[in-house]
Amino acid sequence: MRRSILQTLLTQAPTLLLYFLASTLMTRMLGDTGRGEYALLTNQAALLSMLLSMNIGIGITYFTAKTSTDARTSIGAAASMLLLDIVLAPLILWGISTSAELTGVVMPPDRLHWAYWGFVYLLIILSLLNGSVAAIMLGLKRFKVLNAMALLNAVLSAIGFLGLYLVKERIAPEQIFPAVLVVAIATMVLLSLTWCGLYVFVVRVPPMLVWRWSLLRPILAFSLVGHLSNLINLINYRFDVWVVDHYRGAAELGLYAVAVGVAQLLFHIPEPFARVMQPFLFGQVKDEVLARYKAVARLNFTTVLVLSAILGAMAAWVIPFLYGEVFRNSVSALQLLLPGILFSSASKLLAQLVIQGGVQKFNLLGTSVGAIITICLDWLLIPHWGIEGAALASTISYFVILLVIVLVIRYRLRIPVHDLFLLRSSDLVLLRNPASWKPAR
Repeated sequence: MRRSILQTLLTQAPTLLLYFLASTLMTRMLGDTGRGEYALLTNQAALLSMLLSMNIGIGITYFTAKTSTDARTSIGAAASMLLLDIVLAPLILWGISTSAELTGVVMPPDRLHWAYWGFVYLLIILSLLNGSVAAIMLGLKRFKVLNAMALLNAVLSAIGFLGLYLVKERIAPEQIFPAVLVVAIATMVLLSLTWCGLYVFVVRVPPMLVWRWSLLRPILAFSLVGHLSNLINLINYRFDVWVVDHYRGAAELGLYAVAVGVAQLLFHIPEPFARVMQPFLFGQVKDEVLARYKAVARLNFTTVLVLSAILGAMAAWVIPFLYGEVFRNSVSALQLLLPGILFSSASKLLAQLVIQGGVQKFNLLGTSVGAIITICLDWLLIPHWGIEGAALASTISYFVILLVIVLVIRYRLRIPVHDLFLLRSSDLVLLRNPASWKPAR
């Protein structure tokens, strides 16, 4: 466990740097309006991917971790859901395209050609495919594979957008946006092919379809509560995008997308902690992992806190330098959003403890309350304060979600919460001592 966390952390540094490079190059090529249009397309793909996934990834990871010697049922369930999604996704997109009202919400007005709908469809299916294979690898504790694939994704994105940036002067201005989409989808295709190859050589289990309800029911029942929670939580992450576009237009949405994109780089910090702890936490018999889990939670919170403070202090210089003066107005939104990113990063790790405790319905409660707050505050603040109002609404919503999770851990699971946040000197000893990470017997 200790080695896996350290290896994942070491992978995060170059991964974050490469993602940041790719995002910066893409934003410079697109400008504020193009960046806003790109945000609309990718937000639609993210929404439909989450809707169609049924959150089966968490179920696959959970049951694979519980029965790592025989993951055939979990793998078969994933294959069946993917096949179903391949059929359902184009039907849903066709339904959206027939409604002028829905199309106006999710698609930029100048991007209604069938090729843009095709981009969204491919992004949905490839995301679902990659997510399913990654969930299987996580359940099998193949952390080296997961780390390598995260790094490969960042490398491919950076190479693709760097190459496009170097030749952008030879491309007509109106063709830059389609070229960016081509690079983005080509990256996903290469990544998916690599995932499939790794599955063949690492997992070596034929993905036989599973349609028997008695086999699917436990996985789906476990996943659906989390699925509803994720769908509602998507409102917290994405609703402000559509409200900003509605009231302020694509240009200001582009400014907000930069603020959100830079802030969400910090979301990569809890990723290695959550990824490694999840199968160990789900696979434990009693509470033998709890002490190590708390140490990891403290390290996660303290790391994001320090980096958020540094980023907030430097934002007024960093944003214009990287993206140009046109994006200077993103700075205040970024600074208002950073506390929310801290709260959300803590929630991402602590929510797993709620799932392990068998009360994941309270994660649903927290995200539902947060979604109501997001919707109300977005409609109230964005028309008057623009992207600063959107950032403030998100931060308040993330804080409420974290508060609900902490209260559940304290009063329902009866686990002390005072030691879940700030790093202690004893944690450094724990992290340095390999013997302390061995499971208790």
